[in-house]
Order: sequence, then C-alpha cells, then structure tokens
Amino acid sequence: MINNLLKIRTAKRNVLIMLLLAFLYISCSPNKPSSNISEFYNTPNPFVPSKDNTIYKVSIKSGEIISAKIEIYSQSGNLMDSKGLIIDNSKKSASCIWSGLDKNGKYLPSGIYDAKVIVKDNQDSTFISEFKTSIR
Repeated sequence: MINNLLKIRTAKRNVLIMLLLAFLYISCSPNKPSSNISEFYNTPNPFVPSKDNTIYKVSIKSGEIISAKIEIYSQSGNLMDSKGLIIDNSKKSASCIWSGLDKNGKYLPSGIYDAKVIVKDNQDSTFISEFKTSIR
C-alpha cells in the first residue's frame, strides 16, 4: 500500500515538473506570439491577378520593424511565392504589392490561399500572423 502511495506521489510530482518545464519553454521562447501585430491584410481581397495587383500591409503595436516577409501557400501547404515587404519610414508598418504570380512567374489559379507574414522587430522578437486571401 505504501509503495502504491509513493508511486502516485511520484507521478504527480513528475506531471508538475513537466508542466513547469513547458511553461518555462513557452515563456522564454524568442518566437513570441503574434500579439504585437496590430493588423495584417491585403486589399483588394479577392482580386483578379491578370487585371489587378493586391497590396499586403502589416503593422505592429510597439517597437520597430527591422524585416518583414510574406509567404503565400496553397491549401495543400505548398509554398507558392514569397517576398520581402518594404518597411515604412515610421518603422511600425510594412507593405508590398503582389501580382498573383507564383515563384515561377505564372498566374495562380482561382482559389483561396494562405498568406503568412513573418515580422522581426528591433527587440529581437519574431511575430507570425496568417489569414486567407482569395484569387478570382
């Protein structure tokens, strides 16, 4: 009986240690959650690549953007295109124009794509945000 109680106590202690380690890992990670991104969108959305371009814009709440990149993925997870964003003079926002071409220079077909922005700021933090963008 005492052995069983000791096993239960040891198991509870191990669970608590694992939870504490997980918390420390998450709180000390250099890739902080995207809470510093105040907006990320494209306009127009949807757009027709053979007639329009779309503009992607990202803004952060605090700090300054030192680099920003957008990646466009198919619904199956294939990287279709990526490009750097131009940082605004205020260093709080960045944008780029995308013409709906894939990385081989061909127009993407109509559909819904995943847009992912990766922003690095002057405090050595990386923020990631995603949303859906549509091509008609």
